[in-house]
Amino acid sequence: MPDIHGMISSLLPEDLALLQERGPDFPLDKELIDAIDRAAGGPGEGRGYYVVRGSLQPLEHRSYFLREDVAAALFAPSTLEDAAGT
Repeated sequence: MPDIHGMISSLLPEDLALLQERGPDFPLDKELIDAIDRAAGGPGEGRGYYVVRGSLQPLEHRSYFLREDVAAALFAPSTLEDAAGT
């Protein structure tokens, strides 16, 4: 079971701000996937926090998005307040 709150608290402040700036339905680019992986413990460790939407093939055209429960936690009012420093 992924530790959603642990992963969010391990994100670098600039990565958290970028995720929140883009919104819950924005496709994740390689840099944000790498940031989630780092926060989850290392390369590939963030796979439980994002999912593929659309076609799985070809690999280079996959679109990754936050899982719904991860997005809900990331955009919860308390998380937004913490990121803003209030």
